[in-house]
Amino acid sequence: MKEFVVFNYPLPKDIEIQNIWEQISSLRHEVYATELQQYDINIEQQLEDPGRNFIACMAGNKLAGYISLNPPTDKPFRVSKYFSQETLDQTVYSQSEGRHSSTYEVRALTVAPEFRGQQISSKLMVFALQFVHQHDGTDIIAMGHSGVVELYKKIGVSVFEEHGVQYGKTHYYPMHLNPQKALSTHANRITQLQSNEAEDDVCYHGGKSWDASKFDFKVRDSLVVADVLDSPFPPCPEALQVLREQLERCCQESPPTQCEELIETIAHVRGVQTKHVAVSSGSSSLMFSFLPQLLNAKSRVLVLSPMYGEYSHILTHVIGCEMTNFVLHRENGFKINVDELVQQSRLHDAVIFVNPNSPTGVYCEEMSEIIHRIQDESVLPSRCKMIWVDETYIDYMPDAQSLEPLVATCPSLIVCKSMSKCYALSGLRVAYAVSQKMTELRRFIPPWAVSLPGQLAAVAALNNPSYYNQQYSIIHQQRKILTQKLQQENFDVLPGVANFILTFLPEDTHHTSSSFIEACKEKGVFIRDAQNMGVSLGNNSVRFAIRTHEENERILECVQQVLAQQ
Repeated sequence: MKEFVVFNYPLPKDIEIQNIWEQISSLRHEVYATELQQYDINIEQQLEDPGRNFIACMAGNKLAGYISLNPPTDKPFRVSKYFSQETLDQTVYSQSEGRHSSTYEVRALTVAPEFRGQQISSKLMVFALQFVHQHDGTDIIAMGHSGVVELYKKIGVSVFEEHGVQYGKTHYYPMHLNPQKALSTHANRITQLQSNEAEDDVCYHGGKSWDASKFDFKVRDSLVVADVLDSPFPPCPEALQVLREQLERCCQESPPTQCEELIETIAHVRGVQTKHVAVSSGSSSLMFSFLPQLLNAKSRVLVLSPMYGEYSHILTHVIGCEMTNFVLHRENGFKINVDELVQQSRLHDAVIFVNPNSPTGVYCEEMSEIIHRIQDESVLPSRCKMIWVDETYIDYMPDAQSLEPLVATCPSLIVCKSMSKCYALSGLRVAYAVSQKMTELRRFIPPWAVSLPGQLAAVAALNNPSYYNQQYSIIHQQRKILTQKLQQENFDVLPGVANFILTFLPEDTHHTSSSFIEACKEKGVFIRDAQNMGVSLGNNSVRFAIRTHEENERILECVQQVLAQQ
């Protein structure tokens, strides 16, 4: 659960508030200097916020986001530095009708990258709105960037989009809000934001298309769902055949309790021992079952960033351990510096990798070498006793070497494999993990962890590799075509190796990833805002899933329309 802490500057003599203040300064530097490039990067990596009233959203001891306010004073508002007096008179001041003595200004609204997509911005705005109203404020003015315009509008903010200015990499607009009017007019929206706090403790994923279609599959047929990485091809014919033939039994009969035949099939196909295999209903289930048993609040864990967000969510929100980001950088294609990674890994209790990585689509060929070097104690002991490698997308690469065979000689290694993406079984929820640790870990998986249709389809899929290899070839072809066409629209596109590509919006667009995603969604095309998937991803990063040729063409048409309409 999130906690909202209110305090003023100058700071009180309180250790907790001092800690929050230091995190605010670090986050402000990360966002406004590194991400938005509005300020120069400094050695201390700190930028103090000059606001006076602060509301911080805390997830345990970690800052998720904050909002700062400036109360009415004789000094000019911050917006006067960026907009002319004439513009302000025509916009925010005309709305406040001269009530400067009771007008507050939002100085900053900032959410940490790993917490974006959890409605924290909206909740901070609501807390600020209530704070101003409780202190007899009649008006709120601010400058807001284009990526969060729709967020502000939903709680009644007037956004003057015809008066935008460019600052750094971002486009800003003057804005005005009447707190009393907003509290009454948008009461239902505000109540909804206040009542769904439990949803904040869930990792943000794609899948927003279900909000639009519900279970109306005629509506779903009209959408392009490219914000999740489900396969655009069907399961192999053999899997579909057994499901059709045994549909009634699949509904009414319990599956094998411990998934015995599925485990035997995995062991045979992958060349590993059955005692080293465990299965469950998707890789997330394995992560939630195993990681809290392998780690605790005192553990130091190294993860890649950017990387699949469920891992950092479990580490920080479920286990509460100390997590370190090994930051991958755009300027070198998000590739791993092997020597540096090994050095840092050996100083942590555990490391977690995704290879090929998501959302970057980069495959690290040296992963086997990395594993051996992390474990090597011929000269110095290694602190690292758990190496978790997620290979969900590795089957898309015909020449890639899975780490599964290393498990036999590497007791610290755990290889996790989802069957959702590569085998088109997302709806059936099947995944497995391979490790010498399974003798102890299996007891944390409940009986009947995989449904009967899931077990039947997974066995059929594993026994029919030729069908899937043909589908992967089509994916590679379609990925190259979509990459080229997006590049023609001035997107910066990473090559990718699986069924998705990470892209960066054209430099000449006023869109941020958030506003771009929303504009595409209005046209029935769902793509993924990637900015919350890593500290080095800015607010212009977008991930596209590779769909069928027809769907990819529709994605491109949508992209062209959105860029033309700005």
